[in-house]
Amino acid sequence: MPRGSGGVAKMDDWTYCLKTLPKVSRTFALNISVLRGDLHRSILTAYLFCRTVDTVEDAAKLDPKIKTRLLIEFSRLMEDRGHREKTLTTWIEECKTVDGSPNDLDLLQQVSRVFNVFDSLPKNHQDQIIPSVSKMAKGMAFFQSRFQFGEITPLENIQDLEEYCYFVAGVVGEMLCNLFFQKLLYLPEAEKNIMRNNAVSFGLGLQMTNISKDIIADRNRGWSYIPKSIISEKGLTIDEFHSGASIDKNLLILEGLLNKTNGHLNDALKFTLAIPRTEVALRLFCIWPLWMAGKTVAVLHNNPVLLNSNAQVKISRSTVKRILFGTPFIAWSNNLLKYSFANIINDNAFQNPPAFDLEGLKSRLGKIPLDTVNPYT
Repeated sequence: MPRGSGGVAKMDDWTYCLKTLPKVSRTFALNISVLRGDLHRSILTAYLFCRTVDTVEDAAKLDPKIKTRLLIEFSRLMEDRGHREKTLTTWIEECKTVDGSPNDLDLLQQVSRVFNVFDSLPKNHQDQIIPSVSKMAKGMAFFQSRFQFGEITPLENIQDLEEYCYFVAGVVGEMLCNLFFQKLLYLPEAEKNIMRNNAVSFGLGLQMTNISKDIIADRNRGWSYIPKSIISEKGLTIDEFHSGASIDKNLLILEGLLNKTNGHLNDALKFTLAIPRTEVALRLFCIWPLWMAGKTVAVLHNNPVLLNSNAQVKISRSTVKRILFGTPFIAWSNNLLKYSFANIINDNAFQNPPAFDLEGLKSRLGKIPLDTVNPYT
């Protein structure tokens, strides 16, 4: 290992990425750790890029106009290596205004090391990562350009929610699907189609789980991802919903969101079961976050604590351990996985989730002018 000034050993870039991952996400550090070889390096690197833009988007004290500019510029850094070589240092310097956790901010300041690892990845893997991360950054910028600094800016309707979740998570589902295909060269076309058709829904399910459990935290940062339309359907204003004026109505709103989330998680199960049974590592990579999301939805179900307390609602460590140690024994069996997942949320309220209209979402996404977002207005 090379040494820096003062004789202190300097960590190489890949080691930095390995050590940073569990600092910024314990959950994804677990499932990424089961992967091996190029797929492991590629997905870990891609996740750190996603975390980088997420840190910019989540900065609570930063004006949305500045976020928009930083996010648009990051998409250019992904798409154009020549531009990146000239301007990455400037972008990192401008990110010193971003607020967040120490580990997230360290990644932001050290993102050049992630790019160094990225440049060493196989080209067919780079080709899957570049458009997905770039689209994520542009999509985040599009929504940030609609926000007002210092005000709670809600999404308008369920279509808005799906579009937002697509940009921050659905694109990740698509990227992972395409990276898996680089390994699963002989996967039958029927299974590929199942994975393609459910990849976006996988991402939406995980993101909507996070939105449901983070209602209070998001409100405190001035954001609301609960659409205005489903709040007004229950006869509440945005302020009444966030103040907890009617816990009963708030629970009904949350239950509707959780039911839709459960539908996406069931689609994620279809995606997972299409992976060959012999590819246990790939299956576990999907199973662990999916099972944890399902357990989280079960905890949130009819839980008023979520709506009137700053206490974080999450699954217990013992539940996480049972998932991590139990699922490897059944990962090879589609029937056992179906049975296990069905028992996570065993409630009639979630038996008939609404069908997800993927084609409708794609049609709406095609009309969003991502390349015309002006970061200076």
